Amino acid sequence: MINANGLTTVARLKAFLGITVATHDTILERLINMASDFISNYCNTVFQEAIYTNEIYDGTGSLNLVLEKAPISTTASFQIEERTGKSSWSSIDNSSYYIDYVTGIVHSRGSGFIDMPQKYRATYTAGYAFDNFTPGATLESLGMGDLEFATWKLVSKAFDNRKGSTDVQSESIGDYSVSFRVSAMTDPIVKEILSNYVRPHRHK
Repeated sequence: MINANGLTTVARLKAFLGITVATHDTILERLINMASDFISNYCNTVFQEAIYTNEIYDGTGSLNLVLEKAPISTTASFQIEERTGKSSWSSIDNSSYYIDYVTGIVHSRGSGFIDMPQKYRATYTAGYAFDNFTPGATLESLGMGDLEFATWKLVSKAFDNRKGSTDVQSESIGDYSVSFRVSAMTDPIVKEILSNYVRPHRHK
């Protein structure tokens, strides 16, 4: 089964690889899941749209609050609150901040976010609305077909390196992670594609 954050499907991958039999479907499925996890971690970016509820943030005294996930949905609701007591919260008026939806950074229009641990919490939707199955909702239809292509390339390399082995469970997930990273850094096409989606890590 392809995980919710899968960046392609077995059928679409097999079309790319020119495979017409079902012999390796289970292996390809697992490699897709591993590659998708790798790409998400490598890019520090959420790709599959999801709702994140009451994420807690420290205030740093700066004008910016960097959310854990990005990009932020421009159509879903967004709420940020500040702690007013041990277990009480108060909504911050949206006129006092603005959101960089691409980077996931909330910019204060006032004096900034108070320097205090666990002072803020946010509820928002992040990621892209795709499912890879519905016409008009694939990565390609969202202008992100290159990301799926990079996934195909990474899986293809890992699959070829298996030298025909059919026991994916006998191999370490860590080994695949290394394989994906090596490919991401040495394949100029994959490296360029992923560089377009890399998001800087949040400083805590």
